[in-house]
Amino acid sequence: MKLKSQLFLPVFLLLVLSSCSTKYVTPGGDVKISELADEDISKVLSNKPTAEFPVTIAVARIQAPRYSNYRYSQNENQANNGNFTMILTRDANEEKQIQEIGKLQGIKQISPFNRLLLPYNYRTIKDLRLAAAKMKAQMLLVYTFDTEFSVDAKNFGPQNVFALGYLKNKEVKVRTTSSAALFDVQTEYLYGLAEATDEVEKKSNIWKENQDVDNLRIESENKSFEKLSKEIAKMWDGIYLEYKK
Repeated sequence: MKLKSQLFLPVFLLLVLSSCSTKYVTPGGDVKISELADEDISKVLSNKPTAEFPVTIAVARIQAPRYSNYRYSQNENQANNGNFTMILTRDANEEKQIQEIGKLQGIKQISPFNRLLLPYNYRTIKDLRLAAAKMKAQMLLVYTFDTEFSVDAKNFGPQNVFALGYLKNKEVKVRTTSSAALFDVQTEYLYGLAEATDEVEKKSNIWKENQDVDNLRIESENKSFEKLSKEIAKMWDGIYLEYKK
């Protein structure tokens, strides 16, 4: 019996230490879409809408330069060559919500970007408009996530690191604000903006895997994007009434 206890103790300590030493890195930041617009303000103000309904819309999710999160660190799901990171794959919930947007009156098709159509080094909305034009799209929908972690009263911004052992018996909250802008592909005319925020909160136990924490991020971003899609639908109703011919 004593021998079993002696063997068990080192194994137990190893498990505890390994769980404490496992690190979770918070996701990268969002992109201020307005900062990617044409620098010539007078030109922006003089832009006119050109799209004729029903329209084809190209969709792009963009994040801060060198963006990463736990899931994307395991796979190559983004293109990162310029002033922002292009996320080239979406999870099932994003795909579902975008398909629902595509059913709105006045939309013929809504499509994601193809890696082959992207310029090598993109810096502004103009570069994305060029890629959208190659897809024969008349409008460009751009969206981004701003996801923040807080543990009890301490906030963790983008690309922060904490040990999973630090989370034991603490309140972990993940808050996501998703933002979107709809542009005219030919002129960069801004048709409208939409934004939505949601959050999830959970009392932690002994989380041993990064995925346990990352599931909260995914849930928060999914809920936020679901709200955003409804805001986009409201925005689109106004756009369609105003600009249809």
